[in-house]
Amino acid sequence: MEKRDLLKINRQFLLLTRQLARDGKAAEIMTGLPRSVIERIANLDMDQIEELAETIGISLYTLRLSDPAFNRLLQMPRDAKSTYAEATLVGNARGGVTFP
Repeated sequence: MEKRDLLKINRQFLLLTRQLARDGKAAEIMTGLPRSVIERIANLDMDQIEELAETIGISLYTLRLSDPAFNRLLQMPRDAKSTYAEATLVGNARGGVTFP
């Protein structure tokens, strides 16, 4: 992955997190971050976001589906994928059962 791609991905992730911070539990489910980190990101200004995006050196995005869940997702009909992925993330965020 090129450095400029990583910068764009991280910037988008930080901006999305900051925007979602107002949406309660949605931010935790969508980003996989604890509320305390979300609140810290929500309070960053654009210069701080830009600096963090430029200097972090790793992608802040992570895929939070297990291998079995991801394989199942790939096999599902198109109109069921979003619901399944969301249910899997919500279940994982609550410490519940990981959907196979």
